[in-house]
Amino acid sequence: MVKIGICDDEQVMCEELKTKVSSILSICKEEYKITCCTNAVKLLFTPLDFDIIFLDIQMPDLNGMELARRLREKGFGGVLIFVTVLKECMPGAFEVEAADYLIKPIDEKRLERTLKRSMKRLETKTEKHLIIQTMNWCRTVKLRDIYYCEVMNRKIFLHTRNGIMEYYGKIKDVEQQTAPFFIRCHRSYLINPDYLSQYGDGQVMLDNGERIPVSKNYRQALMKRMMEYMEEEP
Repeated sequence: MVKIGICDDEQVMCEELKTKVSSILSICKEEYKITCCTNAVKLLFTPLDFDIIFLDIQMPDLNGMELARRLREKGFGGVLIFVTVLKECMPGAFEVEAADYLIKPIDEKRLERTLKRSMKRLETKTEKHLIIQTMNWCRTVKLRDIYYCEVMNRKIFLHTRNGIMEYYGKIKDVEQQTAPFFIRCHRSYLINPDYLSQYGDGQVMLDNGERIPVSKNYRQALMKRMMEYMEEEP
């Protein structure tokens, strides 16, 4: 079951979006639970048991963009989608890794594509983990929490939502565990395509602003994967 939260200070807008989302998920035969909230501060201090949260931006006491930042700080790793009339706030959406930025009045076809793309990400990443084993400890990391993996001097550096993890290992082992989701773009780098923003001048830029080099040997595979993702975009 996918759990969805909708936060908009206007009850009418909450109910309208709830109806549209319900209709799309019912047609897709997805089990779901939708919770509406008209108070941003209240949402911030409730258990974050959601897979997807829709956020308005213009709200009293705490606007949607700031709410999104605080949700990420609290460790919310699910999908954030902004629904607003404010086109000028779009750049800020990248800072909180929003999946989309929908302008009111909502285009239902775009909403449907956004939901389907978000569901696909949840299905493929939610239960997938990278298992890290060393001589002294073992732990797991969710794939959706990893931006990219880097190897340097026989050490693996995992760049994640919660900071950088480092341990001795081989990038081939990481590649095997993250296949087919992650992309090898360089002999020293694996990237999570969910965070791909753009490619140019021999580098890819991720949604968190970091730039990763792309070598000639991996350029074709990278471009193919980027095209696949672009075809899914609204």
